[in-house]
Amino acid sequence: MRGADVRWDMASFGETMIRLAVPVGERLETTTRLDVGIGGAEANVLVALARLGRRTAWASVLPRNPLGERIARELAWHGVDTSLVQWVEQGRVGVYFLDTGIPPRPTMVLYDRAGSAIAAVDPEAFPVEWTAETRWLHLTGITPALSEGCQQLAWKLLLRARALGVPVSFDVNYRSRLWSSEEAAQALAPFCAQATVLLCGEGDARTLWGVDGAPEQIVAGLTERFGAAVTVVTLGDGGAIALTRDGNLVKIGALPATVIDRVGAGDAFAAGFLHGYVDDGDLERAMRYGTALAALKLTVRGDLALVTAAELEAALRDVRRTIVR
Repeated sequence: MRGADVRWDMASFGETMIRLAVPVGERLETTTRLDVGIGGAEANVLVALARLGRRTAWASVLPRNPLGERIARELAWHGVDTSLVQWVEQGRVGVYFLDTGIPPRPTMVLYDRAGSAIAAVDPEAFPVEWTAETRWLHLTGITPALSEGCQQLAWKLLLRARALGVPVSFDVNYRSRLWSSEEAAQALAPFCAQATVLLCGEGDARTLWGVDGAPEQIVAGLTERFGAAVTVVTLGDGGAIALTRDGNLVKIGALPATVIDRVGAGDAFAAGFLHGYVDDGDLERAMRYGTALAALKLTVRGDLALVTAAELEAALRDVRRTIVR
């Protein structure tokens, strides 16, 4: 693994939005209150890692207004380095509204993110040299969907990282509200093929590339298609399964949790997995950390996994695991 003498353990580029959530038991169409927070797949991962003691940095584009300032300051408060943010005088941040459901009523999400400042990024003008200062680069499939400029810049960052020997984790994170499955499958395949660690939900594997079957078949199919050193398939309440290119298979059950807020649980899994993996590539430990952190996130309202290292270590004792080789 890349040495610890660089500036950050994990760096990423992506969008963070303002989250406006309806109080539990109310509806968006009638509520008179909204809980304000922030959320974005890449930032969610970085915050979780920062709170576990990792050095993290977030690159993005933000408008210099109160909402842009709120995002940067909240991330910095949790320990994320925001010095890579490119500030612009015009533009907006994306917003999403969360109508929190209680079973059997599903949670509904309404996005208002078109035309955000990051979507207008100039891939030729945005610095990429900072990839040399991180042990690991984390990207998701959400960012390439935001605009052609975002897709070009994410690809540029990935290629530069690989040229420098910086490992790359890529979380597919397909968002049907941003683009079609056909568009996503074509655009994200090259990112998947360059990833050191590929993370993908079982539903995304099926929707984008037609990879279906038992969990073992899905993870094997993605490994054969993209060839990542490690491929991880998340299975929702069924846990997760991972396969290395040389055939080491690890399957783990989900840790039962009282669900307060499901949003961000997948990002918490990614953060936990990377926390357990980046130092020495211990796949079993990575899966246990990912499972435990995802469960802990379910108990916390908001996108961010506001979890301490001590809480994570305590939860590990309850993680059920099945190791298959």
